[in-house]
Amino acid sequence: MRPREAAGAAGIGVVAASEHIGRPRLHRALPALSARLVVSLGPPMDIRYGGHARSTQAVIAGMMRPGVATPALTLRPSQPIVYVDLSPLAAQRLVGVPLSEVDAGGVDADALLPWMGRLSEELADRPASQRETLMRLRLLEKLARVEGTAQRCGSRDAFEALKIIEAGGGQVSVEELARRVHLSPRRLRQVMRSELGIGPKFASRVARLAAAVRRVGDGADSWTRIAAESAYHDQSHLVHDFRELMCTTPTAWLAEEGRNLQGRRRPAP
Repeated sequence: MRPREAAGAAGIGVVAASEHIGRPRLHRALPALSARLVVSLGPPMDIRYGGHARSTQAVIAGMMRPGVATPALTLRPSQPIVYVDLSPLAAQRLVGVPLSEVDAGGVDADALLPWMGRLSEELADRPASQRETLMRLRLLEKLARVEGTAQRCGSRDAFEALKIIEAGGGQVSVEELARRVHLSPRRLRQVMRSELGIGPKFASRVARLAAAVRRVGDGADSWTRIAAESAYHDQSHLVHDFRELMCTTPTAWLAEEGRNLQGRRRPAP
């Protein structure tokens, strides 16, 4: 199996090495049912989350929480960053604690990943073109060492439910979700909150907004169409979730991130 395919099978998603060019700007994390590892190979990163700001060299972030918008990172020039998208299961195996203990604001990576400092130095010593490959390789090695770690029954059920929610774009009812993982709705809520820190209803809300954002990148031509295809009642409902989960509006988000939607049409108001 090729390294990229092996990484995907192990729960390592997008790996990106980048360096911002231009004036400092704010970058909002997208809503997602995944975890993230973000490492600065230069000065510490400035991260805002839940009304607080802090600086850190590397952060491992988990699930979003109700009532708190996605974190925002200030991108600065001459600050190389390596970003990794991780499946919830891969993240839990790496950090060794339930994701209910790691929210989207993140924990300093050194606190849970004692090898992160050495890896950061190794990444910094490599040319930018080699950093993505090296990060995949090292994470694969770390995951292979914990591959045999036993999973609690509750965590298996929680991760399976999360996969179903994500695959369905947040449109699977709690009752149907519970039936598919062979739990009662009440037990499903208990398991997900214990293992992930969120229940199925909020996870579905995150998945629905994530699906709407993906439709922008896929070239959808209007917010009205995006709202309808993502199972929102109407466009105002979509705007409400943008405000609640990302602390912005669809139009303002496009103004911030539109440059990254290469070759895509901007949805009409």
